[in-house]
Amino acid sequence: MSSATQHQNFKQVKPVVFLDIDDVLCVHRTLNTRQVLAALAGDETVNADEVWQQIFHPAARENLRVLDEEFSPTYVISSSWTLHLDKQQLRETFWRTGIGFVADNLHQVPFTPRDEDSYRLVEIDAWLDTYLAPALSQASSTTYLIIDDVISGQSLLGSHLEDRTVFCDAWTGFTYPKLVTAQKILRRGLL
Repeated sequence: MSSATQHQNFKQVKPVVFLDIDDVLCVHRTLNTRQVLAALAGDETVNADEVWQQIFHPAARENLRVLDEEFSPTYVISSSWTLHLDKQQLRETFWRTGIGFVADNLHQVPFTPRDEDSYRLVEIDAWLDTYLAPALSQASSTTYLIIDDVISGQSLLGSHLEDRTVFCDAWTGFTYPKLVTAQKILRRGLL
């Protein structure tokens, strides 16, 4: 049996993108989860329109949109934001900031397990072991990508997940060169 035929015999599962928020989408120096929570609550001390327009960098949003259009992934949020916002609040944030495709394609278990002391490598490994490993054992084929920053994703450097990770620079975010790297990782996984 050729490798192409073998590949066709596998059920292809949508790629999974583990998405961090700070220093990936949110690179604003003064807007953060506090302003998002206030805007969601209708707090008039915060300019909600400004929050929704500026919290996520326009280029990062567009680059994520390009990735989404090409690969139609499922998203899992791997971010400290999950300590402050619940699933519905994050969905609403994604819709209001123009990246509703993330909200619409969140995995049924949309967050990596996280607490104040955990770190990215352990969180993503735990999610993969619990939710992706069972899918792979059912004759499925899938790929995944991690979009993180060099600070919160430090534990991924030098790990077995490094070759599936795009490391964004602090205060810069998911730039076009990082998009190209992400596309290469996902294309390689789909071969």
